Amino acid sequence: MKKALYLVALLFCLFPYTQIIPLASYTQPYALVFSTMAAIVAIPLVQDKFPRGDLTALTILAMAGVLGFVVSCLPNPSPQDFKYLLIYVSPLVFAVAAFAVTLEDPKMADRVIVFAAGAWVLVGLIQTVISPSFMTQLVGEFSDAGEVVIESGRGTLGFAPEPTHFGFHMIILAALLALVGGRNLLALACLATAVLIARSSSAVLALSLGTIIYLAVFGRWGRWLLIAIVPLYFILGGILDSGLLPNDLRVVQLLKSFYEDPWYLITADTSANMRLGGIWVGLQESFERGFIPAGLNSAQWEAAVGPIMARNPWLIGLSPAGIASGLLIVVYQLGVLGLGLMIYLTVRMLRGLRSHFETFLLCSVVFVFMSQYMISTPGYGLILGVLAARRVLAERADLGQRLSAPTTPPNRALAVA
Repeated sequence: MKKALYLVALLFCLFPYTQIIPLASYTQPYALVFSTMAAIVAIPLVQDKFPRGDLTALTILAMAGVLGFVVSCLPNPSPQDFKYLLIYVSPLVFAVAAFAVTLEDPKMADRVIVFAAGAWVLVGLIQTVISPSFMTQLVGEFSDAGEVVIESGRGTLGFAPEPTHFGFHMIILAALLALVGGRNLLALACLATAVLIARSSSAVLALSLGTIIYLAVFGRWGRWLLIAIVPLYFILGGILDSGLLPNDLRVVQLLKSFYEDPWYLITADTSANMRLGGIWVGLQESFERGFIPAGLNSAQWEAAVGPIMARNPWLIGLSPAGIASGLLIVVYQLGVLGLGLMIYLTVRMLRGLRSHFETFLLCSVVFVFMSQYMISTPGYGLILGVLAARRVLAERADLGQRLSAPTTPPNRALAVA
C-alpha cells in the first residue's frame, strides 16, 4: 500500500495539470492531496534520515507562511490568499514525498520519471505533427487553446494549459531525469522539446540565463566563453540572414527580433516582458520596502499594481496574482526571512552536484522558479526532495565502501607478541 501511494503521488506530481474533476485552476490539487498522504506515511523515515538543515528551512518556510496568512489575511481571506498559502506549505509536502519515494525505491522513481518524460515528449510531438488537440481534453477548459496557439505560431500544450508551462515543466523533468537515473540523453530530448515543440520564449530565456550563470559561477575555464557572446551575436545574424532556419518556428522569430532589437524580449514579447518584469519588480519592491514583510493579503498587492506600473512604463503588464516570480514573491511577502530562506534553499539546490550537465540543468531550474512559475507547483519540492535523498544515498554508499574496505594489517611486533 505504501509503494502504491508513493507511485500515485509521484505520477500526479509529474502530471500536475491533468484534470479529473473540472476545476478552473491551472495546477490541480491531486498532487498535493496524495503527496500529503505520502508525507504522513513517511514521517518516521523523514525524522530519521532527511537532512536536518533542509528540513528545518522547509518547515520554517511553511510555518512562516501560515503565520503570515493568519496575521494578514484573517478573518476574511480571499481565494488568492489561500493560493499564496500554498506557496509556503507545498514545498515541504512535495519534498518529503519525493524524498521518501526516491530513498525507499529509487528504481521505481526512475522508471516513473522516465515514463512521464516519454509521455510528455511523445504527446507534444503528436500535437505538433498530427493533431494540435491530441489529448488536450486532459487540461479541461484550457483544451480549446491547443489549435489556437499552433495557429498563432506558438508551440503546443503537451499535458499543460499553455506552452510556457509545458516548456518549464520539460526543464524540470530534464533535471529530474539527470538527478535520479542519470538519463542525460532523455534529459536532452526534454530540453529540445521545451525549445522546438513547446516553443516557449520563457523556457528559452530560462535556459539562456541558466547557461550564463553556469558559465560565470561554475564554468571555471568555461567562463571565458562569455567573452564570445558579442561575436556570437553577429554570427547569429549571419545564420538568420542565410535562411537556413525555418521561419515558421517561434524560436527563430524571437531570435530574429532579438537580433534586430536586443531589447525586444523586454519591450515587445508579452510573455518574456511579464516574467522579466516580475523579477525586476520583485527586487525593486523588496529593496524599496527595506525587506520588511508585505504579508500575504492579495488586496495589498492589487492596490500596489497601479503605482508600480507608473514607475515602470516599459512593463506591458503585471499579474494581478502577485509578484510574477516564484522565488521573489516569497522575498516580497516575508521580507528578510524570505530572502534568507530562498538563498539557503537555492544554494542547497546547486551544491554537491555530480556533473557539469546537472549543474547547468539546476541553474536553469532556478531561473524557471525565478520566473513566473510558483514554488507551489510540484516541481520545486520534487527537486529538493530528490537532492536530499541523493545525499543520504551517497552517504550510505560511502559508509558501505568504508566498511567493506580491507583493514590495515596489524603491526608485526604486536602480531609476534
